[in-house]
Amino acid sequence: MMGTLKKSRGSIGDVMPMGLFVICMAVVFVSFADCVRVVNVKSSVSQISRRYILRMETVGYLDQADRATLLNELRSAGLCEISLGNTDTAEVGYGNPVKLEIRGYTEDGYEISEYRASTAKY
Repeated sequence: MMGTLKKSRGSIGDVMPMGLFVICMAVVFVSFADCVRVVNVKSSVSQISRRYILRMETVGYLDQADRATLLNELRSAGLCEISLGNTDTAEVGYGNPVKLEIRGYTEDGYEISEYRASTAKY
């Protein structure tokens, strides 16, 4: 004859480590997703600035039409409070360096800055 098996009573101590682990993993995942989003914004800003510095090499400066388009593209990429501080907005002359400086903030308040310089070849 088989012995009878008794069920042991569970306790919160049996489940608590697993619950804490799940909560910790959720926090890590949310933090990782936030970091990836910021890196994507920075990558987009870098690509946009590269396109515009190449354009500035050809023209010799950042003209008003390109400036307006640049600002729209940066806003679409997720940047706000955008500043184009030391950007050349007047003709610099053939062979002189043209500068493009972009500063702004993501929606969460992270500062993003990008500086490019090249030689005017128009």
